[in-house]
This record gives sequence, C-alpha cells and structure tokens, in this order.
Amino acid sequence: MDTTVGLIGAGNISNVILGFDEFRIFKNICIYDINSDNVEKLINKFKKNYSFKVCSSLEEILISSDIIVEVASITAVDEIFKFLKDKKFLKTKVFIILSVGGILKNFNLYKKFKSLGYRIYIPSGAIAGCDALDALRFSKIKHINLITTKPSETLINSDYVLKNQKLYKKMLRSLRCIVYKGNVYEAVKYFPQNINVAATLAVVSEAPQKIKVVIIADKKIKRNIHEIKIVSSIGEIYIKVENIPSPYNPKTSYLAALSTLSTILRVSNLFTLKSR
Repeated sequence: MDTTVGLIGAGNISNVILGFDEFRIFKNICIYDINSDNVEKLINKFKKNYSFKVCSSLEEILISSDIIVEVASITAVDEIFKFLKDKKFLKTKVFIILSVGGILKNFNLYKKFKSLGYRIYIPSGAIAGCDALDALRFSKIKHINLITTKPSETLINSDYVLKNQKLYKKMLRSLRCIVYKGNVYEAVKYFPQNINVAATLAVVSEAPQKIKVVIIADKKIKRNIHEIKIVSSIGEIYIKVENIPSPYNPKTSYLAALSTLSTILRVSNLFTLKSR
C-alpha cells in the first residue's frame, strides 16, 4: 500500500503496532519524536520491514504523511491542533489521536474541526463499548462513573502521589487504597499517563461534566481494570475490562496499542477506496 503512515512518538505503542504482520501493508513510515534515541532504536528494530523517513519537526511529519498517528503526549495534540487551524490542506489527512486528554483540553476546537469535515479518529483504547457510548449522545446521559484499578507500582511514582506525602505513605502501607476521586478534567491533569480512559469517555460521550472518576491502587493485581457504569434516559450500560499491561510500558494497557492498530487498518480503507 502506497499510503504513508506518520507516527508521532517512537515509544510503547509504535513498537507494538510495527511488530504486527498486518501492519506491514504499509511500507512507508514517517517518524517524529523529540527523543532521537527512541527513534534510532525503533528504526534499528524494524528497518528490515519498513522504509523509514525521520522527520525533524511536527510540521514535516504532518506534510509528509497520509495517516497521522499521535502516540506521544497531550502537548503533541496541542501542537497538531494549532497546525489544523493554520494549514487548510491538512483537511485531506487522517488523524488518529491516542492522547485523548489533548482533545478534551481543546474540546470546542475539536468539535469545530469535526463539523468542518476534518477526519479525526479516537481509538477505543483500553475500554470497550465506545460505539454504544457514541450513540448515547443522542439520548440524555444522566451520569457516567469510572472506577480504574491499577497495580500500585504504576501509580506510586506519579507526580500527584509524590507531591502528597500522606497519600504516598498510605500507598506504601496499604494493599489497596483510593488514590483519586473527582472529575474527569482533574483526573486527566493529574494522571496524564494513567487515565486516558477517562478522557476517551468524556470526548466520545460529549458529556464530560457528567463523569465521576475513581482511581484505585492495588498491590495484589497485575492487570489494569476499568469498570464503567453509564446511566441514560434509554437505559444503563455496564462495562468491565481487565487488561494485561503493555510489554513496553506497564502504565498503559496492551489493548490500547491493539485498538490503535485496528483503527489504522480501518481508516486505511479510505485511501484504498479513493484509489479505485
């Protein structure tokens, strides 16, 4: 396939998706990361399977790629949105955003871009049921509750915990404890690498003000567990997902990488159909 995929971020998810045979339909890969060592390691690992172009800036990778996959940070999403405002030709591109906290941060701008026909996709990430949640936008959503339970070692070194010594000491002596309880905006702010699920729920539902988040640390578990309850005018939905952590980054779920791969393959059909 002649479609060029641009990867913004050369870490965990890029390593996972490049390793799948299914992804090898794409021969041309652009890569950009502020950490040049990560880029070099990734290219050395997969250079037999792909033709890589290393981009020196975010603008270069946006220009050079057909499908742009952001797997870096909320800051990267901020920069992408700035270019979308200024560069009208980017409307022809496809964007897949995994740092959904960046979309939530720029929520009104995101909705404007979507209304103008920009193709921005959000993988379901570490949860399921986003298709149903998207449909519930047309009903009255009463509330969405998210309880995320993660292994203690993936949370204890977060800035939020380290700045709260009382909580830090509690985590050290407790087998299980509540780390955070509050709204989705603060959850994403305090745990940008741990709670992408909350941002996904907020953006897909378009009802961020209806979401309550609880984050629990548990020393006994090895999986990331997400329990979601959605109450709306047309019924209730319960979702529970237990995910194995990614082999490259225990803070994220392996399913998040797989859902990114699935989304890339699905949207690539847009280019296949266009070429016929």
